[in-house]
Amino acid sequence: MTDQQTHSVDILIVGAGPTGLTLANILGQAGIRTLIIDRKPSTVAEPRAVSIDDESLRTMQFIGLDQPVLKDVVLGYGVHYFTRPGGHCFGKVEPTRSEYGFPRRNAFRQPLFEATLREGAQRFAALDMRFGHELESFSQADGQVQALIRDDAGQPLKVSARYLVACDGGRSPVRTLLDIPMSGTTFKSRWIVLDTENDDDPFWQTRVYCDAGRPIVEVPGPHRTRRFEVMIHPHEDADAMLQDERIREFLRPFRGDKPTTIVRKVVYTFHARMAERWRIGNVFLAGDAAHLTPPYAGQGMNSGIRDAHNLGWKLAEVIAGRLPDTALDSYEAERRPHAWALIKLALNLGEVMAPRSRWHAAAISGFFRLVAHVPPLRDYFLQMKFKPKPRYHRGLLIGQGKAGAQALVGTMSPQPRLQAADGSIVRLDDVVGPRYALLAFGAQAAQWLAGLQAPLWEALGVRRIAILPRQAAAPTDIAGVLQCVDAEDQALAFFKSLGQSIVLVRPDRYVAGSFTVAQEAGFAQACMDSFGLRPAPAAIPARADGIADTSALARPTA
Repeated sequence: MTDQQTHSVDILIVGAGPTGLTLANILGQAGIRTLIIDRKPSTVAEPRAVSIDDESLRTMQFIGLDQPVLKDVVLGYGVHYFTRPGGHCFGKVEPTRSEYGFPRRNAFRQPLFEATLREGAQRFAALDMRFGHELESFSQADGQVQALIRDDAGQPLKVSARYLVACDGGRSPVRTLLDIPMSGTTFKSRWIVLDTENDDDPFWQTRVYCDAGRPIVEVPGPHRTRRFEVMIHPHEDADAMLQDERIREFLRPFRGDKPTTIVRKVVYTFHARMAERWRIGNVFLAGDAAHLTPPYAGQGMNSGIRDAHNLGWKLAEVIAGRLPDTALDSYEAERRPHAWALIKLALNLGEVMAPRSRWHAAAISGFFRLVAHVPPLRDYFLQMKFKPKPRYHRGLLIGQGKAGAQALVGTMSPQPRLQAADGSIVRLDDVVGPRYALLAFGAQAAQWLAGLQAPLWEALGVRRIAILPRQAAAPTDIAGVLQCVDAEDQALAFFKSLGQSIVLVRPDRYVAGSFTVAQEAGFAQACMDSFGLRPAPAAIPARADGIADTSALARPTA
């Protein structure tokens, strides 16, 4: 392609790491014309992130890649805290809950994960993926982004896109070009990261050695891999610490004199920072370009995947004409507080993993020994209840409250296992698909859903799903409503506070709002006000794929 030609797309993604590739799959699945570029020749080959959580695996399910990803994941590992190598274990975190459909903590290897995302992206004709391409410059005018890209041979490519999303890492060139500063805590810490293969240690929980003299973290991975993270003190020289003899010294308490296959050794400086703005015009920041999280909570990459899901479905709706551009302002409004809460969690865990002094280490271990004898506190740590639950307080939401169904607004909906009409056991998200859903729980749930008449539901392509209690009578067919049975009483725990309310769940699985049948008209209007939609006509013709044809719908407000 010559420099006189312009490649036109809806979305240009810069950076093909976990955040960018997840976003590309979301947009490709929605049929959005997307170009994703990365200056690297391919996805990463060396280990990086090693922990993937339940929310990220749920996003993989959203794009139909959960099973391929799970082939390279060790599910459901915990953390054991030790006073030092060879010392006693003073605390354990072993979560067993899986309210979102997957265990809370899981081990993986980023190269395998990225390769799976890359292969998944090849499913979509609307998605163009180009490695060995680097963004050189861009400008914005008339609602479009004009970008100049060069391939690894120096050939130029001009791209015109409606939106650009920077997923280009902590040193984001896009963020630099936009002159957006990073701010937040001045926390900074250096650690040696050692990745090994052919590991023969059968212990599959993370071990954290909270030794003020030399904090060390040991993380098992899939396919006999293991990671060691060793803290470097401020007065120590990083290059000297990477010498083979020092590495053997660090590993001797764990490996003895056995040979160890080290595939990567590198010094990382961990930061806790956040970009002051995540959007300028039609350019967005996501992942490490928007926030840098210390690794103590294993949430850096996972926060980027949350960004991709939140922004991805909204971009798809805007490009399809079902949401206005102003709805994209909710991306930062929703994601920033949660991302910062996880940064603070990581900083707090860093106080436990890397105590400042031996007195501090003794105080921490003493506290955890005390907690073990207090069941509520023990379960708080054991089940990872200290992790900030995903919750939005403003954005594309309709009302919030502290009780009943209103208390669910802004939270992530659970993913119970359900029994379908044919007797098979399915997960809720597999029934919903990549769209909005209206959910109701109870013996009369199908009748409530069938009686809804607001044109908005068809305009949004909503799927109506009734979840019936296990003891309910066998369901009768009701047109337009999918009926499933709460197979394991998992839904009951979440929906018991609903009463006769119906919840509107967004494509990213967050509860947008709740209402009763009698409140439908007012709720639909409030939803349109929140989302920035104009009044819809009385009937919306459906497209062949089941999503409403919005050509008959008044365009969203600008």
